[in-house]
Amino acid sequence: MQIYDLGSVPKRLLPHLAEFAVTDGDPPQDLSLIRRLQRMGHPASDYWGVYAVEDGQLLSRVETLHLTFAGRRGPQPVVGVSDVLTRPEGIGRGLARALLEEVHRREIAGGRAWSFLWTHRTWGAHRLYRDLGYEDVYSPPNALRRIPRSARREPLAGYRWRVARAPDAERLERLLATATKGRLGFVPRPRGSARIRFHLGWRRPENHRILFREDHAVGYAHLSSTSLWNLTSNEVVVTAPDHTEAMVAGLEGLARGRWLTLQGTSLVRDSESWLRARGYSVLPRSHTVLMARSLGRRAVRGEDLGKGCADPRFSSHRGDMF
Repeated sequence: MQIYDLGSVPKRLLPHLAEFAVTDGDPPQDLSLIRRLQRMGHPASDYWGVYAVEDGQLLSRVETLHLTFAGRRGPQPVVGVSDVLTRPEGIGRGLARALLEEVHRREIAGGRAWSFLWTHRTWGAHRLYRDLGYEDVYSPPNALRRIPRSARREPLAGYRWRVARAPDAERLERLLATATKGRLGFVPRPRGSARIRFHLGWRRPENHRILFREDHAVGYAHLSSTSLWNLTSNEVVVTAPDHTEAMVAGLEGLARGRWLTLQGTSLVRDSESWLRARGYSVLPRSHTVLMARSLGRRAVRGEDLGKGCADPRFSSHRGDMF
């Protein structure tokens, strides 16, 4: 097996980069897209990822992000393992394990003391990650309620909604930065993250609703899915707890006659008692899980960032998952 990073992948294998995304049910992602992401400021590592080649075939990849984790002792640089994928013909050959060990080696040499990744508890990969020393540190909570048709259509008096537009990307970033100031986690997000998501179609501006108190924006919600029976929001952000009721009332107005699901957003844990009193069923954990691993003695002597994810100040919305 040979291991390459993005800069050293043989040119004849570059088309395999596009094929990888397709095997995972995603649109093709070729080298031109990857370079564009780098130019736009996407927080990828300098080497982007590592790739396993056997018998002239690129069979497995691990992509990485260089992120900042706001811990109790201040911000720390960490690596986020953003995508682990092995083609069907390469499964069971230890390729992903070898690539993850290579990532750990590189990141230790680069001075990063912690590695994070998101996965699902029942996936076979979860066992691999545990074997490599990763531990479950956080699982996003969910809340849901059937909203009566009689629910008010708009947020509370004094508040109003507006559908977001592409130029609102910086406004959304500022709202999130205000809401997460002093909190723990992958905050603040890299500058320009909302703009990148809009530009590449990873998120659509019109799927966001900005909440205003008079003329001041005080929060936003991302509508991640909608159907005849359900409306889901996986990022619900308010700049102060006082705006929570207006935000939830606004979402309920959009979901009238359907279920409203708050999925994977910190608002659920922040407002759990209030949501229960309002009639929501709250599920403290979900199928999704964040795992963390220290990368050596340097991490052991410093702050345990994994434990920071259990702190009530930990903030995580769907946009913080990678």
